[in-house]
Amino acid sequence: MSTAINIFITLILIPWPAALMMSPMMIAAADFRNSRSSLLSATLILSYPVIVFAVLKFIDFPFWGMDVKVWLFGVSVVSGIIVLLYGIPGMLINLGRGIKNDGYFKNDFYVFYDGNKISVTDPASFSVITDDKFYAKDIKHVFYMGKIVKEADPMTFEPIKGIGEDLLEKHATIYWKDKANVYYNAKKIEGCDVGTFQQIKSIYGKDRDHVYYGNTILPKANPEKFRFLEEGIAIDEASIFIFNKRVNIPVDLPSFEVVKNGDYLFCKDKNYVYLLLYENPEPLVKVDDADVATFTLLERYYAKDKNQVYFYGYSKLNSRALYHLTGADPDRFSVEYDASTNSEATDGLNYYMSGKPVKV
Repeated sequence: MSTAINIFITLILIPWPAALMMSPMMIAAADFRNSRSSLLSATLILSYPVIVFAVLKFIDFPFWGMDVKVWLFGVSVVSGIIVLLYGIPGMLINLGRGIKNDGYFKNDFYVFYDGNKISVTDPASFSVITDDKFYAKDIKHVFYMGKIVKEADPMTFEPIKGIGEDLLEKHATIYWKDKANVYYNAKKIEGCDVGTFQQIKSIYGKDRDHVYYGNTILPKANPEKFRFLEEGIAIDEASIFIFNKRVNIPVDLPSFEVVKNGDYLFCKDKNYVYLLLYENPEPLVKVDDADVATFTLLERYYAKDKNQVYFYGYSKLNSRALYHLTGADPDRFSVEYDASTNSEATDGLNYYMSGKPVKV
């Protein structure tokens, strides 16, 4: 009988580790922090083994022959730490006092952000700024996520709207300005000309002198000639820019283009093919000896032209490199996982996994 009970209790406890691992998603769910029933349910889910072992201790029933007090102490410590780390007791107290746990909230005396009181000079004048739930202001300060934005003027602080196609798309406001400065992520962009600054696309902006990626100046970019070829790929009359990096390798700009190959992108000019390795210091990598007319990208970081096959995936931890697959036949080469050979690509004679030959 005791064995059957222990098995039953074990089955009850098995889901607990999974519940702990999944709990961050539960806590992050929309409106979860402002629901008393959700917080109480989370507390129960995170700590139900405490109840189980407390009952076993009360009836003096051993768990697989071991002292239940040890188990009760262990699960109590673990669940207690997790509940406290999530701040559930504090959130329940806030709800009991009528204070929201998400975003800004004010009553007659104080202002809160995510349930924590913030230093506001004049609560009566406090308001959340239109278009962005992270920014707010009172008569003296601008706030970002509850913290004061240094030097920002609340009387003239406003969002900067996008231009062109970005104006038509619904994005969170990226850039803000007041009478003297432009701000990105609540930090002043040094040297930026507020009178001519515009958001041009995504997190790109420009003024009369510079083009910006976030709060970083794109080196040598000409704001008058700067234009996009594809998301994150732009050119002016002299250079190519991949996100926040200026391409340094020589490229024939008049013939340079971005080629969409299904869900993949590569670039080419009249002379060479180039791969986009965004995380590399030099994000545009020339494919030596590639045939411009027949080059195409395949799945799983493989590519081929009429002459040879290439791999440009991860050869080392967090590092990508381009190299040729010597001996691979491009006419017969295909990419598809084969469990019998534990390979992902083959030309019928040779098999490859992550760009390396597989012995069959």
